[in-house]
Amino acid sequence: MPKKRPISRKIGNHTKEQMKEALQEIESGKKIRAVARDKRIPFSTLQRYAVKVKASKSTENVKLVPNYDVNRVFTDEQEQALTEYYKNCALMFYGLTTKDCRKVAYEMAVINKIKMPQSWIVNQMAGIDWLKSFRKRHNELSLRKPEACSLARATAFNKETVKVFFDNLQEVYKRHSAFADGTRVYNLDETATVTVQKPQKVIGPKGKNIGKVTSGEKGTLVTTCCIISAAGQALPPVLIFPRKNYKDHMIKGAPPGTLGLATPSGWMNSELFVDTIKHFIKNTSSSKENPSILIMDNHESHLCIEALDIAKENGVTILTLHPHTSAKLQPLDVGIYSPFKSYYNAAMELWLLNNPGKGVTIYDLAELIGTAFIRTMTPTNIINAFKKTGIHPFDRNVFTEEDFLPSAVTDRPNPNVPQNSLNVSFQDISEIEQNSPTILEKETLLGPSVNSPTFQQEPEHDSRQEPLESQREQPQEPPKPQCSKSKDTSLLSGGFVSPSQFRQPLKAMPRANIRRRRKPGRSLIATDTPEKENIRLQRSEIKKRKLPKQNNTNKPNKKAVRKILQSESEDDAENFSLDDEDSDWCEEDEVEDEIEILTDQKLQLNVLPRVLKEEDYVLVRFSTKRKSIYFVGKVLQDRNENLEYYVSFLRVNRKYQFHMPSNPDLSYVKECDVKLILPKPCVGGSTLRQQSYYYFNVDFSQIDIR
Repeated sequence: MPKKRPISRKIGNHTKEQMKEALQEIESGKKIRAVARDKRIPFSTLQRYAVKVKASKSTENVKLVPNYDVNRVFTDEQEQALTEYYKNCALMFYGLTTKDCRKVAYEMAVINKIKMPQSWIVNQMAGIDWLKSFRKRHNELSLRKPEACSLARATAFNKETVKVFFDNLQEVYKRHSAFADGTRVYNLDETATVTVQKPQKVIGPKGKNIGKVTSGEKGTLVTTCCIISAAGQALPPVLIFPRKNYKDHMIKGAPPGTLGLATPSGWMNSELFVDTIKHFIKNTSSSKENPSILIMDNHESHLCIEALDIAKENGVTILTLHPHTSAKLQPLDVGIYSPFKSYYNAAMELWLLNNPGKGVTIYDLAELIGTAFIRTMTPTNIINAFKKTGIHPFDRNVFTEEDFLPSAVTDRPNPNVPQNSLNVSFQDISEIEQNSPTILEKETLLGPSVNSPTFQQEPEHDSRQEPLESQREQPQEPPKPQCSKSKDTSLLSGGFVSPSQFRQPLKAMPRANIRRRRKPGRSLIATDTPEKENIRLQRSEIKKRKLPKQNNTNKPNKKAVRKILQSESEDDAENFSLDDEDSDWCEEDEVEDEIEILTDQKLQLNVLPRVLKEEDYVLVRFSTKRKSIYFVGKVLQDRNENLEYYVSFLRVNRKYQFHMPSNPDLSYVKECDVKLILPKPCVGGSTLRQQSYYYFNVDFSQIDIR
């Protein structure tokens, strides 16, 4: 439905200069009606002003335009306080809607006992006409659609995290003189490029719904990894396709030197990041004699131990950002990816226009990415992006107080710092809270709300308790709001109470003592030995947690354990009965064996100690061009004349729990493909489902087990 345009005002359209010229023509002898027709001023209006000027005998003593300020609710000073409150709420990412702004204006008028229109009292908010006039008087305010921002991102970018990052950056800069000119400072980050573009605005007829053709409902992801230098150069990108195997034709049309990789998910992982680091070292010629700095976020795939070792051996110092601060501290996010996505969408729309009826596939994205890459990666864009983040030239004071306003919501005093040395802002806030009207005072002035504790049914009157004489004669007056004596800019003269006083302050409650399940991320120099060893230790602890728990002390009752090793499926588990003698649990006094860690190199050199027998559990290796895949199987028949075994393969989940599939997976396996005879598995658990799993006392985390 089209927007209704405001009706033009019929009175008060003239200016002061127009009225002054008209009155001068009347004094010179012209008729009032003729002057009104020439100047396009209503005759009655011009006649009224002519009488006023004749009575005062001078145009200087007469106001030549209507006095609209006579019905104005707030003064300029009061409206300025209201404007500052609206702006601060928006900059702290807690902006107010038009209805909220009108309610705040009404509350301010009631608390300060300012005369207001009757419609404000009826609706308990300011009128829409007042808001329109208020916005015209204050051009610095506009109605905008905010960008969604998570609470973690809004609060993570604070002074402390930024200080830690710049301290680490300054320490890295001091390590080598070649870092000063910025030619050896790089930034790496990934972005998602999908086969469905974001439609741009088009020209079309009014009153009609206009659509835009896209290549599909939901796009296919291809990850684009870009690397830029503070000197204004861009390295060839890395494209990760959602395929199991990579083919060279996938990067046709991409920038020269582009590295193509493939993974089933299309996302960056630790294995592919090793190839990315090698690609970076190759294009930058990094070495211990020619070192470089690589700034990136601390995603789990980036903190791969193998990649960190390769980087350190080739003189690459990796500096990571604090989590959720990349939108402000990462040059690629600040000044590159936004125009890159715009050029990418424009290139895709042009491709669809030239190829009507066809959809974009992942094999067409390389050409589109190449088109957007060339137009975006200009020296001006790259240099300005590094300058805006303060990385190069180095400037730790590049961010102002307004940049840290969203994190001010969770700012709390440091408990280790004495109270007298705290920042003045905390003292001002506490003083405002003490001297501002309380909830009861606001309810007295504005009226109690439904959710208010005072909005309750009064208790029944007790006839035995007579009111005092003083209480009968002197009715209780509502308490007057007190004005703070602090030096806050929101406090005005004359006892005026600003919205920052009577409104609830935007401050988070004290943090509860909740144990974190994992350590919070931070900015660190990942290639330094202490940090690298800590990462290695954390990775090993995570792998240990993923292993199945071998706790012999808390075993289920032997009578509740069923023998299912002979089962061919989970569905047949109910057909087996309980048997104490056939239980596969070891005795409680037996010592638990050490877990053997398997690696691909160890298995390739391993030799079977004996000939396989029926009921043996084995590890079978299948090789491809790029990697090796392992399966666990159970031998059903002895070796035949062709040196093959008949094996039934098991399935495994993420916790390395094995089970027989519902449909048996049977196959003949050559003896040379069998790499290990597994120990006898344990079976058990408190539930029916857990009793259908097999547990091997082996660490499978280092191999690709399927």
